[in-house]
Amino acid sequence: MLMSTHTDTTDVAGPKRRFGLRIPTTLLLLLPGLAVFSLFFVLPLAILAVNSFHGYSRLSGISPDFTIENYVLALSDRYYIIILTKTFSLALSSAFFTFLVGYPVALYFYSASERQQGWIILLILSPLLVSVIVRTFGWLVILGPNGLVDVVFKAFGLEGGSILYSQTAVVIGLVNVFLPFFVLSVATSLNAIDPAVPLAASSLGASPLRVFASVVFPLSMPGIASGLLIIFSLSSSSFVTPALLGGSKFRVLSTEIYQDALVLQNWPFAASLAIILIFIVLAVLVAQNTFVQHSRYRVVFH
Repeated sequence: MLMSTHTDTTDVAGPKRRFGLRIPTTLLLLLPGLAVFSLFFVLPLAILAVNSFHGYSRLSGISPDFTIENYVLALSDRYYIIILTKTFSLALSSAFFTFLVGYPVALYFYSASERQQGWIILLILSPLLVSVIVRTFGWLVILGPNGLVDVVFKAFGLEGGSILYSQTAVVIGLVNVFLPFFVLSVATSLNAIDPAVPLAASSLGASPLRVFASVVFPLSMPGIASGLLIIFSLSSSSFVTPALLGGSKFRVLSTEIYQDALVLQNWPFAASLAIILIFIVLAVLVAQNTFVQHSRYRVVFH
């Protein structure tokens, strides 16, 4: 009986050939997205960065000379340092109070039945159907003189019910606008927890509070970190809410950029403020990624 010594190389060469085509195919699939990203984000950002290194004069307009005076002024002048500090404070305050309001909602969503979760999702997402401007004008009525808050304060004989045109009013408006993003981020992280893990902790004698503090809360930290990053980024660059609820005297980077670009026509300086704002958000993003990557959450029961 003769045995064939022919070796079929089709199966060997096939995977290699397919592997060789994988990279070009992936690049072709990414090209449309990369083109849109480069055209509408990278290119405008590069132009913005270049314009930030030009000078400006009210008589001659934008100067073609290269200068760093815009950044020196923005980072050394007391007026702009206060604006930077107020922007950072507003973003942190909005993230903190969004966490205080949104985490209990996400936690209730995690423990609710499927039917209740449907209603919660509907209530959370319903504000997104209304324009931010419309919601902000609603807060103008509620927080302003003779508004709902002011009327309640006066009914109890208290003063100071009108908190419009203050940082408190801006924080309230921002929490209302960005709350759905935080709740959905944390709820996604909570739903990824294996239900057997909290049950195992309870079976080992842990109290409900201990289960939450040692298991549920640490395992939800990725969602909390992502949600806080979203709130910080959106709050630091928000324009409509600070402009309407904060008034003309409440200046943050977004309103100052608008003032310099469209009112004073100082495009180079406005571009430098925009680049500084981008670097602030990027710095927080890097810090958040470092925190998530180097943190290790362990559940320990004694």
